[in-house]
Amino acid sequence: MRTAVMAALVISLLLMPVMVSAQINNNQVKLTEKRSHWAVGIMYTDNGFGVSGTHFRDIGRTTDLTFKLSISGVTDPSEVEYYDYWGNSYTAGKVNRVFLTSLSIGLKKNIFYDDIEGNFKPFIRAGVAPSFVLTTPYDRSFFKAFGYAQPGFAFGPYGGIGIEYQESNTIGMSITADYYYLPVIGREILSLKDKPMNNLGGIQLTFNFLFLH
Repeated sequence: MRTAVMAALVISLLLMPVMVSAQINNNQVKLTEKRSHWAVGIMYTDNGFGVSGTHFRDIGRTTDLTFKLSISGVTDPSEVEYYDYWGNSYTAGKVNRVFLTSLSIGLKKNIFYDDIEGNFKPFIRAGVAPSFVLTTPYDRSFFKAFGYAQPGFAFGPYGGIGIEYQESNTIGMSITADYYYLPVIGREILSLKDKPMNNLGGIQLTFNFLFLH
């Protein structure tokens, strides 16, 4: 089910250039050109949901250096949630809750910048993502478990595509589809018993609110 949802969202993103064509055909007046410095986003990944904040530093007319800090929960794809007679949920074989904090450092490049009029701008981006992993024991309550937290690390590249829309001279929106490859470094990371998680990456969809200047 999760895979189907992800595929549908990716297809929707790839079809968004059609919206760009519609924008051109309608001959709408282009807003005063602005560049974004900050963004806040909501993420949906192969492993769960998360939030992010991004800082953009322009290094060229159509190129930005980006720093994205994201925090999300991580689950094993084979996890199954059950409910007991009293409605309490549990996951069979689960030994840890896993949390991932990544600092994605990369370049964002607007493409077809001079060929497309209007307020829709497609872009590509790529970079690396050093990541900090935290595991807490599943058999303890959520907050008390942080007293027994164990650290871990992951590191790898990412790349993706997206499109942004300038709503006004102060705010905008964007949607991106990225793929992260984040192999674990050092100690094993376990969500389920006896099932080490080797790659904490995967497809990541992000919806951002952009703050322009």
